[in-house]
This record gives sequence, structure tokens and C-alpha cells, in this order.
Amino acid sequence: MTRFKQQAPFVVLEFETDLWDYPPHNHDHFEIILVKQGTGIHTINDIPFQYKPDDIFLIAPEDFHSFKVHEKTSFCYLKFTESLFRKDGNIQEKAKWIQRIESVLFNPNLVPGDTEYNDQDKQRILHIADIILDEHHNPRNYSAEIIADAVSMIISIIARNICKLYCEKQVKAEANKGKVNEILTYVRHEVYDPDKMRIEVIAEYFNMSKNYISIFFKKHTGESLQQYILNYRMRLAENRIRLSDFTISEISHQLGFTDESHLIKQFKKHHTISPGEYRKKIYLQTKL
Repeated sequence: MTRFKQQAPFVVLEFETDLWDYPPHNHDHFEIILVKQGTGIHTINDIPFQYKPDDIFLIAPEDFHSFKVHEKTSFCYLKFTESLFRKDGNIQEKAKWIQRIESVLFNPNLVPGDTEYNDQDKQRILHIADIILDEHHNPRNYSAEIIADAVSMIISIIARNICKLYCEKQVKAEANKGKVNEILTYVRHEVYDPDKMRIEVIAEYFNMSKNYISIFFKKHTGESLQQYILNYRMRLAENRIRLSDFTISEISHQLGFTDESHLIKQFKKHHTISPGEYRKKIYLQTKL
């Protein structure tokens, strides 16, 4: 699998083509892909999507994708890394950004490219992209800050549309899966608040007893509610270690672990290496 690498925090790529020469690939950065004109097939993680003018795709680092052009296509790529959002070391701003990214990366039952934007939000994204391109091609005072804020706005709009789509799918799934889907959604939305992750709090929220919600959840998912919460936190922790420059202590606080040593202990159980060793391993892989 070809992997493309990027050193700069933000890169714009605009081009027109009637033939796609690149093999399926992934990369070490995020890409917002705007289709200006043309039609064809965009295959993401082996799933084909027909694309057309004004389509928008958000590609994460681990997604692999390629295009097959049917009609000459004009693409605009906004390529960025987490470092684009480092605003004077503002931890709160970076945490908000990565939560929005996580709402995209870890939303179940959805695949990249599956998002349907309402017309107003699609026009907002395209308008914001025009602002980004203008600031990039004609840099002025605060252009870097404006670009970072604008990219963050696009991600927020994408996350909003993904959440809306998931909620609609959630309603359709209720007839078959009932309360368990509601509990899963609650955990994914509230996982950043340790108090709301206490079993007795979740049980009260769903008008169930503490014992019954645990039995009910394990019966329908095959694992305990506590184990699901821990596993989900570990996925988020792994993502933040890989994609951000938060310290291990900061990540443990953000995700509701008792302290840094608690996160390190749980991480070793899942990965056999410490978070620091894992981060170093990922860093060395990106340099190959």
C-alpha cells in the first residue's frame, strides 16, 4: 500500500485531470477533497462512491482511496495535519478540534463518503473553502490563523452532518436493536465526562437499575458496559497519541482515566507497549 507523507501543516493542491495515475493509497494527514467539476468513481476503503460536482469528502490518515475519472475532473485538496491547530499551545482549543475529528473517525455504521450534506451546509463548506483558497494564494496578516479556523469550521459542519445522518439511521435501527443502540450512542457522546460514564448515572439516565443495565448490555453486545467504555476510551487514547501532541498526562485527563499511570497500565494491556513507546513507534514509521 502506497503511503503519502506531508511535513507542512497545511497544503493546497488544485489540479484537473481525465486520467487518475495514482494507486490506492493512504497518508499521514487529513484531506478535505472538493470536486469542482467532473464525474467518476471515488473508492474509499474498497467501497465505491459516484462523485459529481460540489461533492465533498473527508479522508482520514488510515483511509485508503483512489479515483476513476469518467469525465475530466477538477479537484481541490485541502491537506492538513493536527499541527495546523496548535494555537499558542491552547490545550482547550486543540481538545475541541480533536473531539470533532473523533466524532467523524469513530462514528459507527458510517463509512467515509457516506455523508449527505444538506444544501445550506454544503454551500457553507464551499464558501469557506473559497476563503481558505484566497488566504492561501494571497497571504496577509493573520492568514494562517484564518485558514486554521476555517478548516476547523469545515470539520465541524461535516461532523454535524454525520451526527444528523447517524441519528436518522439510529431511529431506523431501534426496531431491531432497541435500547442498546441508545446506550452506545450515549457512551460515544458523553465519554469525555467521567461523571456521566459511571454505571449508576447511565442506568438512571435510561431508567434502569445498575444491575439490570449491566446484564442487559452484556446480553446484547457480548461484553460488559464497563469493558465497552474502557475499550472505547482506549481507541480514543490511541487516536490522540497518534494524531496529536498532547502529553500522556493530558490525554489521561481528557478521557477520564484516574491518572497517567492508569492510562499507561490499560494501554499496555491492549498494546503490550506503553503509550510513549507507541508514539515513538508511530513517529519512526512516518519517517521511513
